[in-house]
Amino acid sequence: MAFGPLYFLALLQAPAQAGVAIANVSLVDPDRGQIVANQTVIVDGNRITAVGPAGSGRLPAGIRTIDGRGKYLIPGLWDMHVHAATPWFGDYVMPLLVAHGVTGVRDMFTTAGYVAEWRRRVTSGEWVGPRVGAFGQLVDGDPPIWPGSVVAKTAEDGRRVVDSMKAAGADFVKVYSRLLPETFFAIAARAREIGIPFAGHVPSLVKPTDAARAGMRTVEHLQQAFQGCSSREDELIARYAAAASSPKRWDSAGIVSRGQVKPILESFDPVRCERLAEAFVASGTWMVPTLTVLRSISHLDDSTLATDPRLAMIPQFLKGGWNPKTDFRFRMLTPADWALRKGVYARQLEIARILHRKGVKFLAGTDLANPYIFPGSSLHDELALLVSVGFTPAEALRAATTDPARFLGADSLGTIAIGKVADLVLLDGNPLAEIANVRRVSAVIADGRVYDEGARKKIQEDAERRAAAAPRG
Repeated sequence: MAFGPLYFLALLQAPAQAGVAIANVSLVDPDRGQIVANQTVIVDGNRITAVGPAGSGRLPAGIRTIDGRGKYLIPGLWDMHVHAATPWFGDYVMPLLVAHGVTGVRDMFTTAGYVAEWRRRVTSGEWVGPRVGAFGQLVDGDPPIWPGSVVAKTAEDGRRVVDSMKAAGADFVKVYSRLLPETFFAIAARAREIGIPFAGHVPSLVKPTDAARAGMRTVEHLQQAFQGCSSREDELIARYAAAASSPKRWDSAGIVSRGQVKPILESFDPVRCERLAEAFVASGTWMVPTLTVLRSISHLDDSTLATDPRLAMIPQFLKGGWNPKTDFRFRMLTPADWALRKGVYARQLEIARILHRKGVKFLAGTDLANPYIFPGSSLHDELALLVSVGFTPAEALRAATTDPARFLGADSLGTIAIGKVADLVLLDGNPLAEIANVRRVSAVIADGRVYDEGARKKIQEDAERRAAAAPRG
């Protein structure tokens, strides 16, 4: 990482008053779990043009210099599961992601048109926000859970949807919970044929082992792993399928699903869970556990959630729907159901621990837009939860930095090196010593643009003002 010929070439080419240098900083390498102390990093435009020992080369005249003494520089963070690149929400939360060091996202339910507009405006500097590294449109069965989903009732529908999403420029096909098995496997086969990944929810009538073997790229929220680690998996899927094919269909299936929570908890089989992990490893399927949202939706009956000061930055039209008594997914739950859900969450943490121990690859994501998920800061929460289930701080940080870039095939991102895109976060503490130090953001560089303490504070103050003035829904 020493200054070499490229460093001096960069000095000759750098225009006056251009760029920024972070001097005397400690570089964090998440892959190796190492710190390289007393380094200087130079950014010109949106690229890193020099990395090397502090004091070993002359800085360009007039360059802005940030004093990095006592600070730690990490690659920009990624939130690999958001619902933010939307016209009704993105304007409120995308700047907050950057303010908390999140310089890249994977959006799990949006459209090609809005993503193209978002990318254009962020690249031009018109908007503040992270890069949208990948996006997908949601395809579900009939009727879909969410309005706006693409519906695929049959295998032929599934193949047609894959073709249309590929033609529209989607980076992947997001599969969802109500897809029938024959439709899901037709989507999987067609996606392999034409070269587009599929990812998302393992459908409720599909085993996660079978989804992995079909080539599923990522599984979100540990979907179906809870049931897949049960010794009664086959029996429980059969009951659910019978309910889903009854006259009341998915309404009946929902009742059956709630009744099966306790049997699944009681029939947990860690050996079966290890076999599931081995299937994920063999297929190269990544896990995006979104432990933050699993925690929040299992504790929505806790009234103290409504006292979180971060709510001041969330518009009322969104947080107004976070009441479990009005959310269609939760309003039927009884106190006994909520108690069971907390047991489910504890089991999900145990499953995540087993999957990680067995070598499943993980990516950090939050499911932003869901109840009590806060832009940027909830990703910090996610990294802490990963550490709580056995990740080292370096492994947790890797799940939000180098591994997202690796997963997306983005060679220009994810590391601090000459020629890489300047997505960087300056921290006031060492995240390899304590993962909570990712919260101590001193400055953010997103696509070469510097957001120092003053700029970050302004983003957060603006977010509070805009949230207070937003329509109520």
